Amino acid sequence: MKKIFSAVLLLAIFLTSTVATAAYKEEVTEGADIASIKRLAVTLPMHYKAEDTEPTREEFTQIIFNASKAARCYVISYDEIAANIMRDTGVDIKSLQDVDARKTFNANISKYADAYVLVTTANNSKKVQFFFEVYDAKSNELVYLLTTQSGSIGKNSKDYGKACEDFYKRFDSAAEKNLKNQQKKNKD
Repeated sequence: MKKIFSAVLLLAIFLTSTVATAAYKEEVTEGADIASIKRLAVTLPMHYKAEDTEPTREEFTQIIFNASKAARCYVISYDEIAANIMRDTGVDIKSLQDVDARKTFNANISKYADAYVLVTTANNSKKVQFFFEVYDAKSNELVYLLTTQSGSIGKNSKDYGKACEDFYKRFDSAAEKNLKNQQKKNKD
């Protein structure tokens, strides 16, 4: 009986620790200077609401921007970028189909920001997986990627916001590390 209780207790501890921990993968593209990013724009996320408790794509776009209070760089909302594009080109990207809106955004973003973040959600299982991709605004090349998934992130606006805040903190930390590495290279 004592052995069974010990085995069940060990299994419960293992399952609890597995659910509570977050898995993430972070990559900085070789040669990318993410430390020089001073203005980061938010683009439309690749997100489709799968459950009633999840935010819509428009709500999630706003959540990504609102979470930027955790960022050290200046973050520009999708609405502001859309207004700038409308003012400068006469094109209302909010009224375009998704593919055309993204093309127009990508063609014009370098006028307003150094880089932009695209968030993709894989929300078709119990745990939501987030892909935060930062692209250089001039070349549209990927410079930073954070993939994260956690059992503590629920399918609701509040938890989506926590995941976005975590992205900004991790991105800032990676930029700081990138800067230190560049300074070290310059000294050598």
